[in-house]
Amino acid sequence: MTRTTLTLSPRLLLIGSAAFAGLAVVVLVALSVAGAVDPVTAVQLAASLLLLAAAAAIVASVRRTDGKALRIDNRTKRQDAALLRAERTLTQLTATLDGLTGRLVDASRSQSGSVLAALGEDRMTLTTQAGRLAELSESMSEIRALVRDNAAELREMRGLLHDETTGGVAQTVRQIGERLDALSEAVRDGRSELSGAVRQNYAQLEALIDVRALLQPRAPMPRLRGWAASPDVLRLLVERIAVDHAKIVVECGSGASTVWLGYAAQRFGGGRVIALEHDERFARSSRDLVLAHGLQDVVEVRHAPLTSWTAGGETIPWYDTRALDDLTDIGLVFVDGPPGATAPMVRYPAMPVLLPRCAPDAWFVLDDGARPAEREVADRWLREFPELTASAYPAEKGAMVLRRDKG
Repeated sequence: MTRTTLTLSPRLLLIGSAAFAGLAVVVLVALSVAGAVDPVTAVQLAASLLLLAAAAAIVASVRRTDGKALRIDNRTKRQDAALLRAERTLTQLTATLDGLTGRLVDASRSQSGSVLAALGEDRMTLTTQAGRLAELSESMSEIRALVRDNAAELREMRGLLHDETTGGVAQTVRQIGERLDALSEAVRDGRSELSGAVRQNYAQLEALIDVRALLQPRAPMPRLRGWAASPDVLRLLVERIAVDHAKIVVECGSGASTVWLGYAAQRFGGGRVIALEHDERFARSSRDLVLAHGLQDVVEVRHAPLTSWTAGGETIPWYDTRALDDLTDIGLVFVDGPPGATAPMVRYPAMPVLLPRCAPDAWFVLDDGARPAEREVADRWLREFPELTASAYPAEKGAMVLRRDKG
């Protein structure tokens, strides 16, 4: 047999007590008016009933207050548990970042130290690579500091859990949770970016070592990457000169890459490098570089101001084509200029202008192939010159390699 216990809520107890007391007073008044009960006795009974009702109300109020306090206590415990979990998550994130930063610093010191010892003269370039690794390490340290700041806020929130303003803690806990989610995503993105940057830096150092060991420059080399060509695309160009022995190499643009191409032509090709430069001051600077490396017999930097090149009703700024009048049998073209910001499709004229002057087996290498404008240029070349085939080369800034289809 099951016993059922009836439990009244504080509110029902209050309502019932008030109703009973009111009804009893009405009945006593009626009985007193009818003469059935002595008025003095009726007043005493009514007072007693009112006292009992008041006592019941007090009991109900106490029970209600206790119930509210119990609910607040339970909510506080849940929030305390949530904050503890959040604090543990932050602790784990901090530990992960500490380990990642330490490994990054060790790796950068190991790689840059060994390479610097091996290469000697190119310390400036390699120090720049090491500096980039250090910047990435500093970024990760900033994220780690942000995580620690949030951990401190969590500890403050735990101290507020038993304050009378507990109702506002739930919202703060939600906000902290949202910040934790954002931090976790930032850490994931940072780790992915950091990993990619380390791989890219290693690939560039590896390519620089290969090119330097192959060409053995006679003087300190200018800095690469950034505005200048990256070592990986230079390695591709040097490979082509070494294999094909191009008689004429044409570079659209000039600078550090011009010197490397000059060394490659001197070492393998037996030909010449012609660099087109639209900026007269930069042309003089490139000539000084060529002279400093003793490549003036192999490399010629030609000042070719930008003029309007027109074909099919379309006008695009490009190098003055008179600088090309004496060139035939070109074996390799490196398209790294004019600067992309000059105008839309500014590098397009290189193909229609230079292809008729090229040897049948000539190669075109378009730098900055990861940029939308350069991809559009390459696509247009392939549409308008069906004899061309193209392949993407996985360089740092992207590169497209094109040549005539032998089939």
